[in-house]
Amino acid sequence: MAFTPAGRIAGDTVAQAIQLAHEYEPQPPYRAGSPDLAPPGVLAAVRARANNILTGT
Repeated sequence: MAFTPAGRIAGDTVAQAIQLAHEYEPQPPYRAGSPDLAPPGVLAAVRARANNILTGT
């Protein structure tokens, strides 16, 4: 349920990125809960953020 307000406040791409980062898929407002379903740009952004966290950059 939190993805809908996140989408309204920060935009659909941000809400999809949050959903993908949590791999949340049961009855989602967006189809972005797994790498197979997420839009390519959202997937790339989440992977870049994860890489930055892991490498400390």
